[in-house]
Amino acid sequence: MRKLLTIIILLMSVSICQGQEQKEPVSPCWYGLDEAKTDVERFYALYNTHVAALELGVDVNYDGVDKLDIEIPADAKPIPLTSYNLFKNLVLNVKNNSKHFFLFEMVQPADSIVVDKELIDKGHFESVKELRTGNYLLILRDDSLWVDQRQGYKYGHFRKDILYVENGKAQNRPIMPYNTPESRPSAHFCPVTDYVKVVSGITINRDKSSKYKTYCFDIQNQYNVELCDIIVNTPESNLTADGVIQVNDCAKVTLDHIRINGTYSRTDRYGYGILMDNVWNSEIIHLTSQSKWGIFGTNNINVAKLDNCDINRYDIHCYGRDVTIRNCIFNNLYNQFSSFYGQLTFEKCIFNNHVPVLIESNYNAFTPFDVEFKSCVFNINNRRNYIVDARTLSDTRNSRPELAKKCLPNITITKSTVNILEQTNRLYMFHLNSVTYKDKVGHLKRIRVKDLKVNGGQVTIKVGNKDFPHNKIEFPLYNQVLGL
Repeated sequence: MRKLLTIIILLMSVSICQGQEQKEPVSPCWYGLDEAKTDVERFYALYNTHVAALELGVDVNYDGVDKLDIEIPADAKPIPLTSYNLFKNLVLNVKNNSKHFFLFEMVQPADSIVVDKELIDKGHFESVKELRTGNYLLILRDDSLWVDQRQGYKYGHFRKDILYVENGKAQNRPIMPYNTPESRPSAHFCPVTDYVKVVSGITINRDKSSKYKTYCFDIQNQYNVELCDIIVNTPESNLTADGVIQVNDCAKVTLDHIRINGTYSRTDRYGYGILMDNVWNSEIIHLTSQSKWGIFGTNNINVAKLDNCDINRYDIHCYGRDVTIRNCIFNNLYNQFSSFYGQLTFEKCIFNNHVPVLIESNYNAFTPFDVEFKSCVFNINNRRNYIVDARTLSDTRNSRPELAKKCLPNITITKSTVNILEQTNRLYMFHLNSVTYKDKVGHLKRIRVKDLKVNGGQVTIKVGNKDFPHNKIEFPLYNQVLGL
């Protein structure tokens, strides 16, 4: 109720500020819902209502629509979302035996544009007529591979960035510069509004008899979007490769009070609750989930915040910068990063049999960043008794000059607690499976541990479980015994 009241007040203020008349929203009952006799007909009633709402420039009124059974027909198109989608606690039961399908979408096209790569790094586009006046998303892709090939896979990685441009001036910066000899940026752009777009108050139950995946939300080329008070329930299934909520090429995205109970995945086959690619300024609040695979699958993430989440993993597979995570509980997996820059901060987080930071070495992109833990709790055992898992430091050189040198992060831990749940006598800052890298690792200069309490035994704190080439590290507690 508090969340709904906040949204209603916000929508009223937006309307007043823009000097718009309040237009009457349309109801699904006007577009055949009352007369619908089958699940397919009910789907069409929702689809036709949302299409009409967009054409009329109004929203959809879900008053009196509490629970619906729908089925995805063979010729179905995604239901288009309006600017304000207050579903008012609708329970939607979805059966899909037709095709893999997005149920709802908020998507707009983007046009190609030519911008000089010097302008990208400077962030000034006043000389580009298409970006000179108004608000735009500038969507960038470096057409030179950032990672030639992910080891063990048949693909590499193209880095992407997104800039929010107001009257010719970017309000943020790319993760890494583009004005380099190797970079070949291509660009698209689209106009955006600065007021918040809302999707709120819906439970989606994916029917256990479904033979195809129904992805729930597709958000593309949008600025200032909030998805809140959403529950998605997924039954046991042989389906995999899920993407419950997918957000691509967006800026300023908030996910608030989202619960994802299960995904189409297995412990050995991927499937994600939240897929994000090329997103700047994302905030995830009160996300809870249970799934067999990691809940997040993201790439190209610039500035992200997580707060009060209970999840099994947050990751940026490749290319990211600046993540802050507060008051979160992580369980039984790892938080995965590669080609990450800037600052990674955990504050008041709990790690239950969980690796706080795993650098995914198969991208071969060990980049400089700092990781800090403030007032955190590490519940460790003799299998996961380390802070950063760097896996493999190989002598394979990345072709991009930005990634040629392998770096490891500086680590800071303050006012934190280690609970020994199973007998172990070591706490490693770095864990490695193998080391064939001959040069000294870059960036790593210091490990700072202050006010660390150890319960349940004693541990000797060490730099790593294996020797690796590095310059002298400032580490006052190296080889000291902590605990009772």
